[in-house]
Amino acid sequence: MVEKEEAGGGISEEEAAQYDRQIRLWGLEAQKRLRASQVLLVGMKGLGAEIAKNLILAGVKGLTMLDHEQVSPEDPGAQFLIRTGSVGRNRAEASLERAQNLNPMVDVKVDTENIEKKPESFFTQFDAKVVFCSVKEALEVDWSSDKAKAALKRTTPDYFLLQEFFLVLKTGVPLLRDFLPSLTIIQRALVLLKFRTDKGRDPSSDTFGEDSELLLQIRNDVLDALGVNPDLLPEDFVRYCFSEMAPVCAVVGGILAQEIVKALSQRDPPHNNFFFFDGMKGNGIVECLGPN
Repeated sequence: MVEKEEAGGGISEEEAAQYDRQIRLWGLEAQKRLRASQVLLVGMKGLGAEIAKNLILAGVKGLTMLDHEQVSPEDPGAQFLIRTGSVGRNRAEASLERAQNLNPMVDVKVDTENIEKKPESFFTQFDAKVVFCSVKEALEVDWSSDKAKAALKRTTPDYFLLQEFFLVLKTGVPLLRDFLPSLTIIQRALVLLKFRTDKGRDPSSDTFGEDSELLLQIRNDVLDALGVNPDLLPEDFVRYCFSEMAPVCAVVGGILAQEIVKALSQRDPPHNNFFFFDGMKGNGIVECLGPN
C-alpha cells in the first residue's frame, strides 16, 4: 500500500502508478529518496542527454541542465533531445522541451550561464552534481580532503583513486600488465587528454587531416613515454575521436545514471571504482584501480 502525498514526504497515487516497476525493484524508501533529490547536470551533449533521460525517467524531484554552449552541427548525431534545425541555439534550452516531455512529474530547468561563473553557494542546493571534466582537472582534486569527503556525502573517497592510478601510468610501473583488458581504452584516453591539453579543444572534423596526424604523433609520444609499443593502439583509432557515438553515449550514460541513482537512493554500493567501455569492441569492464 503506497501512502498519499503528505508533508512528511510520501508518494502520491499518481506517482505510485508511474513508478510502480521501480518501486517493486528497489523499494518505496529508495523511490522516496529519489523523489526528494535535486540534480545538477553540467553539459548537454550526447552523454548528457542520456544521463538526463535516465534520471528524469527514474523520477528525481528536479533536474537542472546547465550548458552555456551552442548547438553544433555535430550535436544532433548523438543528442536526441535536440530537434532538427536547432544549430546555433543554446544546447540546454534546445533540450528542454523533449526532456520535460519524458516525465511531467519532474521539474526540469535550464541554466545557460557558464559554470565557471557560478558561486560556490550555487551548488549547495543540489543533492548530486554531474560535471564532465578532463582527467587533468580531476587529478587536481584531493578526494581524501575533508572538503571532498563532505561534498561526496554518501560515497567514500576510496572510490576516487585517480591520482594514484595515473601516477602508475606516468611512471610505467609493470602493474599495467594487470589491466590489459582496459589498457587500450586507457591509452586512447591519455592520447585524447594530451590533445586537449595541447590544443585546448577536442579533435574537429573541420581539421580532420591535421588533427589525425597530431593524434598519431601524440599516440607515439605518450606510449613511448610509458614504455608501451605504439602498435598496441592501431592507427585507425583516430576515426573514433572526432564526435560522440550514440551507442557509446547510451551505454556509458546508462551506467553513470545508474551510479547516480545508487547514490541518491542509498540502495546499492557504487562500482569500485572505474568503468571502462570500449566503443570499438562494444564491451565494458569494471576495474578496481588503486594502491591496494
